[in-house]
Amino acid sequence: MASVPLSELAHGRSGDKGNHANVAVIAYTDEGFAWLREHLTAEVVAAYFESLGATRVERFEAANVRGLNFMLYDALAGGASRSLRTDTQGKTLALALLRMVVGAPLARRHHVSDIVQYTLRSPAAVITLNRPEKRNALSRALIAELTDAFLQAASDPAARCVILTGTGTGPAFCAGMDLEELRGTLGPDSDKVWADATKLSALYELIYTLPKPTIAAVNGAAVAGGAGLVTVCDLAVSVPDAKFGYPEVRRGLVAAMVLPHLLRHVGERTARWLLLTGELIDGLSALRFGLVNQVTSAENLLATADGWAKLFAEGGPKALATTKELLRGCSRQAVGGDELAKASAAPRLTDECRAGLTAFFDKKPAPWAKQE
Repeated sequence: MASVPLSELAHGRSGDKGNHANVAVIAYTDEGFAWLREHLTAEVVAAYFESLGATRVERFEAANVRGLNFMLYDALAGGASRSLRTDTQGKTLALALLRMVVGAPLARRHHVSDIVQYTLRSPAAVITLNRPEKRNALSRALIAELTDAFLQAASDPAARCVILTGTGTGPAFCAGMDLEELRGTLGPDSDKVWADATKLSALYELIYTLPKPTIAAVNGAAVAGGAGLVTVCDLAVSVPDAKFGYPEVRRGLVAAMVLPHLLRHVGERTARWLLLTGELIDGLSALRFGLVNQVTSAENLLATADGWAKLFAEGGPKALATTKELLRGCSRQAVGGDELAKASAAPRLTDECRAGLTAFFDKKPAPWAKQE
């Protein structure tokens, strides 16, 4: 057993309904959720927030997202029914709850497998996607291991920042979702669709909200979900011949989860072109559009990231974390991660998407594509 802040086990969501606060914690792992279900009761949360004067606290479970939702009645001084991203009162309560110190088993949380390598190269933690035979495609296992790796980096005192890259010099940084697993969701089992979208959304949110600076060192193609990984990092450096793009619409899918992050980097006009055409661009175009900060040779890719890491190390850790928090607040993203995950998952259950993906797997044009 270890005494750790609740944030080691879960991330938070919150909002309000008039005078009532709605605070949720979403566990990073199944083991963590099982522990929270047993120990994080309504009574524990009520005692923790006793000074707020809440008349009562109720707990609700959302097992499909490993979440516990707590309704704190009469805990707010009037609210405006807004999300964690824009509601100051609800956000403060969520952050306060995550600071609660709990005793929890964490032995397996920091495990990183062969498909994700975690190394310390002072002052950075380097997280490497190591699934080259699958072009580092985002399988369920890879998403879980990436989540663990970023959690490890967040709590690693030797890591002042994080560099995310792919194995070697190519052929891919990350080619998007694992197609074999995606093929398996075309049937009637919708639970997998929702679960997959929620876990990827949580990974994006974890990277984007990490209190330490993050760098994407893009060694090859970063497409669809792989391009999403680039957009949620603070900085990005790329090799010239890397390919970036969001071809989801060509399969009947929607790149919902990365949309707000892409908008911040490139602006609406370029985002519309990338998202609506599905065209791929190279590293130099990505630099011109603002998707990456610098383009360099494969030989200098990690050296450039290392140089940025040294610059980060000159900043105060708390000052960097606060700056990131303020940048996040100033972005004024109105749509929450859960809503974006739903928007990403829903098209996968449509006939259009099934037809588009089937055509893609069969190497045929989509049924709506113009036939020459």
